[in-house]
Amino acid sequence: MRSANERPTGGELLRLQDVRKVYGRSRNSVTALASVSLGFQRRTFTAVMGPSGSGKSTFLHCAALLDRPTSGSVLLEGQDLTAMNERALTKLRRNRIGFVFQSFNLLPALTVVDNVTLPLRLAGERPDRRRVDEVIERTGLTSRRKHRPGELSGGQQQRVAIARALVTRPVLLFGDEPTGALDTQTALEILGLLREAVDAGEQTAVIVTHDPVAASHADRVVFLVDGQVSAELQRPSAEQVARQMTQLGSWARTRRPMGAERVN
Repeated sequence: MRSANERPTGGELLRLQDVRKVYGRSRNSVTALASVSLGFQRRTFTAVMGPSGSGKSTFLHCAALLDRPTSGSVLLEGQDLTAMNERALTKLRRNRIGFVFQSFNLLPALTVVDNVTLPLRLAGERPDRRRVDEVIERTGLTSRRKHRPGELSGGQQQRVAIARALVTRPVLLFGDEPTGALDTQTALEILGLLREAVDAGEQTAVIVTHDPVAASHADRVVFLVDGQVSAELQRPSAEQVARQMTQLGSWARTRRPMGAERVN
């Protein structure tokens, strides 16, 4: 859980400025994000939530430049990522950004150690044994180093995914429903690891989640409705998040015309 003491965040790390994402053309187009502007301070943990079709996944994909916005800018440490070519973006994501997905995305033929060190090997770097040992110990996988994904529980596989995301020392960590496939106790353990990564002063975390309990681990919860930021909560309880989600869901249903298309 978060420290009781306030820490200076050290300024803004990531900014989305007037980010708009439209799929399709002319009459068949669907607006997934409508001029979203948000900043994320260093060493903070933000959860992004919203009703079905609110644009949460599109938001994450655009923030990480996995999908290019139709217009607007995404700035990491002041650098406009939307102006970079794909080769430069790939290198930046490999070195500066970590990803944790609901589906783990591990290679089944590789051991825990090999899955964790894969990003380094793909970058042509020789893994630092001390760093690898540190992240494996930190994520509670020391006794599972030589196991393959098929020999691990879902929670252990997600721990491998987190270790893989942390081994490159990224400044920014994205999670797409990182606890969505896990039982309650295991999900709490994974959230604790993400919270620890932020509190240790190394990472800034942004996750998309539908779970109020997961969101309550964050410093800030941002709510999207129909591709727009509709509300924010600071250091909320799970009950406050759930109450806000109930209100947003009712509001979104009354606003959306029958048969209107939605994008997650």
